Amino acid sequence: MAEYSQKGRLSAEAIQIERYRVILEKDNFQPEEPHWRRISKNTVSLFQVLIDQDLTELVMVLEHYPRYTEWVCEHFRYAYSYSENEADIDAASRLLNLGEPYFTKQFVRNLVRKLPKTEGRSLEALKTFAETVSEKISIWHPIITNHYCDAIVMELESQRLHPLQRLAVTRTIDAITRQETFEYEAEDRDAVLDIPYMN
Repeated sequence: MAEYSQKGRLSAEAIQIERYRVILEKDNFQPEEPHWRRISKNTVSLFQVLIDQDLTELVMVLEHYPRYTEWVCEHFRYAYSYSENEADIDAASRLLNLGEPYFTKQFVRNLVRKLPKTEGRSLEALKTFAETVSEKISIWHPIITNHYCDAIVMELESQRLHPLQRLAVTRTIDAITRQETFEYEAEDRDAVLDIPYMN
């Protein structure tokens, strides 16, 4: 049954990637050129839409066309101009794994900013989500796990809760081993920008 499911997923993915093949196969990719000149205008537009709208589709495209991974990671520094669409967490994790050779602080910061927020969630929702984080510890990239451990604790601190209520959630978070990973919070010239810019 699992084998059939895997074949079905691969078949569906093959149909999906055909939608992008027309653009990407015609692209005159120039890896030695600066960022904006490396790919054609049609390809730029395609990746801008995917970054903004659908990280699941974006990651699928990059897995088939890995030569664009560096361009996409670099382009995330301009993500302030995009909508407030939230990223699928699993897809964001896969993008972090693909993009590790090209990490910059702004790429990682802007990707983390696209993750679903914990603000305003009820105590029960936070407890359920903390359990999800714990279950995904071996699947999600450590940057995502660390981010959500911190975000859940911060949200708990912002709510007026009895210590025992808080403990019901934090005991799950405390059991997660925090992994040292890429430092993306340090101040730099990109850290306080609210608008995109071009070098």
